Amino acid sequence: MSAAILAIAVFGIPLAFAVDHSITADERSELERLGLRAAVTVSPSYVSGDPVELPATRAPEELGVYDASGHRVTGAGPTHLESALDASMSGRIASATTDTDLLVAVPVASRERVIAVVRAASARSALRSRIGWTWAGMGGIALVAAGCAGGLAAAQSRRLTQPLSRLAGVATDLGEGNFAARSGVSGVPEIDRAGQALNETAERLGDLVARERAFSAHASHQLRTPLTGLRLELETGLAGDEVTLRTAADEAIRSVDQLARTIDEVLALARSTGGGPEPWRVEGLLTDLNERWHGLLAAAGRPLRIVLEEPPLPGASLAAARQILDVLVDNAFRHGEGVVTIRARESAGAVAVDVIDEGSSIILPLPATSDRFIEPGPEAGRLGLALACRLAEAEGGRILQAVGESHTRVIVLLPSR
Repeated sequence: MSAAILAIAVFGIPLAFAVDHSITADERSELERLGLRAAVTVSPSYVSGDPVELPATRAPEELGVYDASGHRVTGAGPTHLESALDASMSGRIASATTDTDLLVAVPVASRERVIAVVRAASARSALRSRIGWTWAGMGGIALVAAGCAGGLAAAQSRRLTQPLSRLAGVATDLGEGNFAARSGVSGVPEIDRAGQALNETAERLGDLVARERAFSAHASHQLRTPLTGLRLELETGLAGDEVTLRTAADEAIRSVDQLARTIDEVLALARSTGGGPEPWRVEGLLTDLNERWHGLLAAAGRPLRIVLEEPPLPGASLAAARQILDVLVDNAFRHGEGVVTIRARESAGAVAVDVIDEGSSIILPLPATSDRFIEPGPEAGRLGLALACRLAEAEGGRILQAVGESHTRVIVLLPSR
């Protein structure tokens, strides 16, 4: 609206002065034409008394004929020609402007001598009235233009402010923790780009907070197994002699190291924002699993077997794979029977790790939602599986259970490099 008013002013004010000049010049030209028509009617014999027939005029115009000495002979006007028109006595058309009139004097010559002067005049009040009406029309057009600009500005401001208000509302909801808030499409490309960026930020924040909440809810389940192993080692040491106690203390220290690593991995996974994982080999992961689970399973009279069938290099995170297999081995330990076998192989170009026990428990289908914020209880195995499934999906993999077999076999599929 300000730009429109400025444009009207920049264009209109000079135009108003141009209109004033144009109307004045037009009126002066009209007086000159009127004076020339009247000069034709003046003959040299007017001095001897021949009448002069001046052309008809319209109010407020007036015509008068003056002799060579400047005295009025006939027509309207002052008795003596104005001094501002003296130039007409030398044979030139003269014009002047007084406080009340616009004047033009046209000389009448005979035998290269000025014998008379025709004076044409028009009242300036009528000229000012004409200019005023023209300015009023221009002002009306300017008001209409400003009104149109105002209407367009109001419509455009609503088009801009409404989506911006909605965008501000989404930002407020996001600040209050509502990560489901999303900005709609407004049709304004710049606002839509800002809204899309805000939606992507909300999605990333929502995923990050959901991961932290989910991992916090299931942290006790992930930490329970190493704590149980640590307790068993210490109890075994206390029940034996000094050598047994020292051995148990050494094992406890290693268990504490494993527990610290588990805590670091859980926190790292909770705060993970993506990025390519460091290369690692499945053999090292299974060796580590064997060290951590062999003692617990042996204490329960259950062997642990590791089988390697030349699996490819994994393309998933080592920390995620370790947590997934920990959950599955823990599930086999708590809910399965007999020998626990971990077999790593290749399957359709992916890394497949089977966790097998001799029981027949049905652990799938999994819970419909993996974000159950409850303390682990009798369903701890299922909560752990929900966490494992969430981790596998985040790494681009899946967890499946073989059906129709006499034993329990859960397959972890992870992408390969």
